[in-house]
Amino acid sequence: MTERCTRRDLVTLAVAAFVLRLPALLSGRWYDPDEAAIAVQGATLSRGGRLYADMADRKPPIPPYLFDAWHWLTGAFDPRGPRLVASAMLAVAAIAVAVEVARTSGRTVALWTAWLYVTASFALVPADGGAANYAHIALPLATLALLAIRRGGRVEAAGGLLLGLAILARQSWVFAVPAAVGGAWLRARWKGSARVAVGVVAGVAIAALLAPWSDYWFWNFTSSTGFVFAGTSVGDALLTAAGSTALFCALHLVAVAALGLLAASRVAAGLRSFREDADLWAWLLTGLAATAAGFRFYGHYWLQVVPPLVLLAGPVVARWSTRWRASAIAVVAATAVFAVVAQTVPGAFRERPSPAAVAVRIDECTSATDRVFVWGSFPELAMAVDRPIAGTLVHSDFVTGRSGGRQAATDAATPGARERMMADLAAAPAAVLVDTSGVSALGYGAFPLSDDPDLGPLAAAGYTPESLDGFVLWWAAGTPCAEGAGQ
Repeated sequence: MTERCTRRDLVTLAVAAFVLRLPALLSGRWYDPDEAAIAVQGATLSRGGRLYADMADRKPPIPPYLFDAWHWLTGAFDPRGPRLVASAMLAVAAIAVAVEVARTSGRTVALWTAWLYVTASFALVPADGGAANYAHIALPLATLALLAIRRGGRVEAAGGLLLGLAILARQSWVFAVPAAVGGAWLRARWKGSARVAVGVVAGVAIAALLAPWSDYWFWNFTSSTGFVFAGTSVGDALLTAAGSTALFCALHLVAVAALGLLAASRVAAGLRSFREDADLWAWLLTGLAATAAGFRFYGHYWLQVVPPLVLLAGPVVARWSTRWRASAIAVVAATAVFAVVAQTVPGAFRERPSPAAVAVRIDECTSATDRVFVWGSFPELAMAVDRPIAGTLVHSDFVTGRSGGRQAATDAATPGARERMMADLAAAPAAVLVDTSGVSALGYGAFPLSDDPDLGPLAAAGYTPESLDGFVLWWAAGTPCAEGAGQ
């Protein structure tokens, strides 16, 4: 009979899921622009708006509803709340990993696997490890899905449902569907595959309860080609891939080394030896494919690799000699310390301009019901002003064709995005248009608002410009700041 994990083991794992994110849980700063972008959608929901109709992003619906729920509970759009929820979800997933692995392989393997899982989920630079964005919310759901599908039987349907929910938290988990269905087929043939497939469909279908189905499908899948295939040079793509891969391997050295040793032993034993855990290798490969989508290799993209990686690596590390396991503990501990300390200085790895001065100026010149239009990709400002956001788009990349920081061709623009933006501005003019193109760190230098074929004439005809810290604030006629700005 295999030895199970103790209650103390499980409580310690759960506590670690919070402690390793403690600096982020105590900081009200946005660690990642995606956090603020999610909050912009959540704020629209809280004001009675509809996801994708009144505020759209090329992202799934569960995270905005999480921010909306936190606002309903607390009255604030504080990123610490969703980070707390994400940490709690991770704690549940870590406990599930430990319990499930202990059931089949014993306590030692379970603890190594679970601890690698917890630390791997934070072993990233702070913008990726401390935030609560789509990837962090989807990770625990997908982990539970993988465990349920591997267990087999009736819980396979529940695993499929959880995978469907993971897709509603981050759509790249759709890459894992073939691995999930295929893994179930290996255990129970068509019956298992059917259970998983039905569960996935049921999970994704829940999107219809959260947003108009056609809008969800368009923004999450149909329109994603502009993001995935936005142009970049082969050299830049390879350099980004090499740098991101090297950083991930360095911060997950023990798990990656164990995986390499396992792969080498399996190759030496012949391809048939991979059948033992073929489903995990399939999940790993689909995770790598999702990480490489668009050739951007953002740090949090690697989280999709973590569940199969640690499930494969944990048993290997558990079999190492006492000396090598001690070294592994030292490396994992050092990595965890780095990740926690790095969260205390998030700007050291990705500095974003502060929206404070511009937000104060807008607050001085507008009322709580006045609408603000932000031209560019600066959701932190949209949250700092606490005003309804005009234009129905989280950022302007959908209009310009700029994608994931790349200066893409205009044919990468999202179909219909410009028309809906201008229709919204015509129906209810904004009190101020904020042009971010003068702030180089925000990447909109190639797209000045005044040069836009639609916004330029609109601003010139009815607005007065004012420059502030690189931003240009175009004040509508009649607003308190319009007269002074024109002088």
